[in-house]
Amino acid sequence: MNLRGVRLRLAIVYGVITAITVGALAWYAASVASDRIYQSAERDAVSKVAEAAIDPESAPDNIWQVNITDEWATALGEEWVEPPLFTIVANAGGFENFQRFEQDGTWLAFTRPLDAGSTFVVSAVYLEDYESDVSGIRWRIGLAALGSMIAAALAGWYVAGRSLIPARQAAQQQRDFIADAAHELRTPLAVIQASASHTLSRDREVDAYRESLLEIRQATERASAGVGELLELARLESGQAKPRTAPLRLDLLIEEVASGVRVDDTKVEARPTISVVADADYGLLRQIIESLVRNAAARSDSVVLTATSHAGMAIIDVIDDGPGFDAELLPHVFDRFRRGDSKGSSGLGMAIAKTVVEAHGGKISAQNRDEGGALVRVELRVSAQ
Repeated sequence: MNLRGVRLRLAIVYGVITAITVGALAWYAASVASDRIYQSAERDAVSKVAEAAIDPESAPDNIWQVNITDEWATALGEEWVEPPLFTIVANAGGFENFQRFEQDGTWLAFTRPLDAGSTFVVSAVYLEDYESDVSGIRWRIGLAALGSMIAAALAGWYVAGRSLIPARQAAQQQRDFIADAAHELRTPLAVIQASASHTLSRDREVDAYRESLLEIRQATERASAGVGELLELARLESGQAKPRTAPLRLDLLIEEVASGVRVDDTKVEARPTISVVADADYGLLRQIIESLVRNAAARSDSVVLTATSHAGMAIIDVIDDGPGFDAELLPHVFDRFRRGDSKGSSGLGMAIAKTVVEAHGGKISAQNRDEGGALVRVELRVSAQ
């Protein structure tokens, strides 16, 4: 799946919807603002007529008294323009009326009747300043709308990217699983192929066939165990397998693990301790503690388990007297397929342990002890019950 293409399409759809919405709002805002500016021009024209009615001797500029019956017109104030007065009055139809006319620019004329319909007062307002205001506010609204669209497009790109994070993580997990499966199966399949080819190259004794089949069985068991661990790790990381927690006595758990693990030439024991209770999934926690113990027992003569609590955390320590972790391996001990020697299994045990502990809301760490050997520590929150 091309997530970049999906992100681009989502961002485009978001941008188009935003552009339509912002464009409509900008058009409406510009229309309302323009109407209000032109309404102020109309108020100015009416105001001129009102001022002339109050004091004809001090009438404003560009105002006339017109008699359409006798066909005469008189300027009441200073004239800046010569409008077609009789045409304007005739078009008014005997009522108050606003009209535009062109003469070295655009003008707004207002007509008001004074008597039975023969005499009128006409005022004129030059619209250049008003139109300049309209143009300016349209530019400002347009630029604001454009800026909003650009910001919305960038926000759409960001939001689309954020919304695709789960899909990107799922795709990455899928790629990781395929790569890990190929890594884990490569060696067993090579052993099976080599053993089968060697055995079939010529006739052999029965014991030779038996030895070859045993080698093939061991390789298939290793492949099966590795795939099983990979599937479990994938389920944990994807959230399909979530811990079903309940109060669990960790002191009893380590005693159970210590008594259940049997490794030749290695002593495994749980040190007596006080009662330590944490909220944990019994099955998952037992599995990883047993895995940690077997991993330590494969490299040491003695493994000790302890369960304590400190600062609200329940702590399980797995301590061994082996050679400890290689200095170069230690920072990567919980990475997949990181093995310091050939004594471990698939190299997934520590990675699974880390995933399980973190799914419980805890943490796991590994270190070399000053007195020799290694220490792996699991920390979980103490149960509130």
